[in-house]
Amino acid sequence: MIEEPRSLSPIASFILTKHVACAALALVLLSAMVWFPMLFASIPILALLFSFVAVALHMLTPALFALIFMGGGMRYTLQVSGLVAFAVIAFSGFNVLLGFMVGLFYCVLPALAANSLRQMGGVSRSASQLALGMFVAVMVALLMGSQSQDLGMHAFVDQLLAPMFEAMHNGSVQAGANQLDEKALQQTQVLLSWIMPGLMAFSLWMVWWSNVLLARKVAMRYGFYTGDTGTLLSLRFGKPIAYALMLSLIVANIDAGSVQYIAVSLALMLAGMLSVQGVAVAHVWLKAHGMQVVVVMMYVLLFIWFMMVIPFIILGMLDIWFDYRRNKNPTLGG
Repeated sequence: MIEEPRSLSPIASFILTKHVACAALALVLLSAMVWFPMLFASIPILALLFSFVAVALHMLTPALFALIFMGGGMRYTLQVSGLVAFAVIAFSGFNVLLGFMVGLFYCVLPALAANSLRQMGGVSRSASQLALGMFVAVMVALLMGSQSQDLGMHAFVDQLLAPMFEAMHNGSVQAGANQLDEKALQQTQVLLSWIMPGLMAFSLWMVWWSNVLLARKVAMRYGFYTGDTGTLLSLRFGKPIAYALMLSLIVANIDAGSVQYIAVSLALMLAGMLSVQGVAVAHVWLKAHGMQVVVVMMYVLLFIWFMMVIPFIILGMLDIWFDYRRNKNPTLGG
């Protein structure tokens, strides 16, 4: 049975169809991490609790702009994005670069991903294009930061991590840690400095893409979405993603300096994407064979044991060539 679309409330309709009101809502979400915890600053426990709520509100900004695009089109989205960018520039002491980056990262990028959803195979196409945009955005941000400090990209990330590990080092010294603990701390710092850009890009991609899919769900519920309605379980990347992963691994092992660092970050990003595809393959296959308990166990293991992701990376890559879900229906299951 097809559920009838609902109608937007008058308030929601007004906010989403008026440029200034829409931009004001976006600014409220963007600045939630600043003003929301201050409402409960006198009560530390509530301030801490609502800090998490503030982060969630902030991270819903891409969903708002994906929703704006689905309802108003690209021209309207760019107009609202321009108002938001101008307001950010004004409130930040006329920092033009910050306003431009906010407008591009939070406003235009999710709108472009929402536009890709309207095409054939939109789920996979949207995920791929958004991942590319997110990776480029993270690399450009790190490159700009490193150039401002006259450092290499890797050295700049080390500098960002240094205060955290210095505090950990001081704490371990006060606790009387032995030499082995100090060595383990140094190894952790080296490892984190190598993987942080790739993990950051992957994490932001997951958040932004979840926002786009959330916006699609809302738009479908209220009857103003047209495009691909496939679920996350239908995700299937093309061969260029697999080839790019292979090439980045080769470059990461034969080059040095910033090129190697970027290659490692790209490999981590692409491996994470393929692991999501591998999980979707396993979910569809297990559910099709009535193994719902195993599906739950799979997600529990992924949550508590990070190394479990490796088989899913391999499975996701193999699925690009062999399409293990060709006889299954990926729209079944949650």
